[in-house]
Amino acid sequence: MTVLSADDASLIRPTALTTIAPITAGVKSKENRMDFIEEFETSIKLWGDGDIIESLSSSEADDVFEFAETMALITRYHFNKNQQPNENFSFIANSSLSGGRHPCSYPECRLRKLDQLVSFASLYADEVYIQNPFEQVMLKSSENINEVSRQELTHGILNFFRLKPLIEKGIIKYAQNTVSLCQHHKDTLANPISKNIEQKEDKLYELLHEYLINKCAIYFDIGKGAGPFFKIEGPKSLIDHGVMYFHLYEPLPDFVESLKAKKLPYKLSQKEIADYNILSLIISPILRDLSNQEWHSAFHGTSYLCDNEAQMKIASQLNNPVYKANSSSFEKAMKHYLPTIHSKDYNAIVKLRERESEAFAVYRDKINSMIKKQKNWSEVEVSEMFRDQVLPEINIIEKKVKDWKSKSRESLKEKVIFGSGAISVGLYAGLLPPNIGQIIAAIGGGTAVVGAMMDYNKTLKEKEEARSNDFYFLWQAKQ
Repeated sequence: MTVLSADDASLIRPTALTTIAPITAGVKSKENRMDFIEEFETSIKLWGDGDIIESLSSSEADDVFEFAETMALITRYHFNKNQQPNENFSFIANSSLSGGRHPCSYPECRLRKLDQLVSFASLYADEVYIQNPFEQVMLKSSENINEVSRQELTHGILNFFRLKPLIEKGIIKYAQNTVSLCQHHKDTLANPISKNIEQKEDKLYELLHEYLINKCAIYFDIGKGAGPFFKIEGPKSLIDHGVMYFHLYEPLPDFVESLKAKKLPYKLSQKEIADYNILSLIISPILRDLSNQEWHSAFHGTSYLCDNEAQMKIASQLNNPVYKANSSSFEKAMKHYLPTIHSKDYNAIVKLRERESEAFAVYRDKINSMIKKQKNWSEVEVSEMFRDQVLPEINIIEKKVKDWKSKSRESLKEKVIFGSGAISVGLYAGLLPPNIGQIIAAIGGGTAVVGAMMDYNKTLKEKEEARSNDFYFLWQAKQ
């Protein structure tokens, strides 16, 4: 079941440009990231007085707005752009992957999407910027703080604690969808981008509306103790779970009163759907997501990160040149063909990234190169890539390591004793000189010992060959 509010009942364009005070440099070091976390947690503790969820539920709208503003400004100070990223591995996530309420506000669905984000971020990305719920509430006035605003702030805090380990590492960051520009750059840079986005959004809105109005069934009803709501059934490609429930909050649109007089549940006609603009409940969040990603990409050099193949196709219509990744395709391929890695604690993956940074970079560049040859991140193509190209390489490494272990057990001992002395053979591959046989013979080693030394040197080289494989990082992650 999908539950959303009617906070998005009308088509809301994202803020194209907001002029704010100049911003200091962003997160540049672990020390600065820890400063952010300390500041964030202190603000939550002080404002919530021990129970932040209860405080957000019961406090006056002005106080809730002030809290959202404080948290938004903290993220703005610490997460402003500080360098040009590698667009192949720097992403701006959509609302779903950011733990937002679109397309499903049910807590379990939010957590599942957030886990998908964590999996993708830890195994692939340099950095992923998530949509900032604190900024979104801050951009409203205190008069517009409602139940949905309180819920989103609550989820934003819960998501922060879940993502905290990756925030500490600088892999997860908060996006800023407002920018500070002088009048000249507003006129020459922002306004043309804004106009271009709005034109494409208008066209996309019409196309999506025409498609959905012929595919969706929409019902109006009043739930016991839950108030009025819309139930929208339609294609799963654009409607999560195939059905969405939109609960309406005050102030209600005028047409709701006329619907209350109908025999319930009431199925709306296509004319009523169009007249009441009901499909904007589905279309507006999609376009707002893409617009936010478009702005962030234009000003910060990031690529799109989506979790829905249909949304990827829509994104292609909005901005063709921008690189786009599909976390859902990546997760499903990893889960199916490398389940041990998929189920591993992401803290262990991040530690491995730090320990094997060169191997991680090589593996990721290889994956990126494979995907770009396919030209998209479709679920079928990414799964085929893992099955046909990645998994066989992992199996080759497995075989080499198994052979190495087998030969080591059968042929060698940890030390070879020569009379009253001992020669350690724990040398790495390539360090034994080519005339090692002559050296051992000169100090009394027999033919069998020379042969054992040669076998040991050979097996070490085989292990080193396994390490040189492009997918050595993934093999290590499986262990």
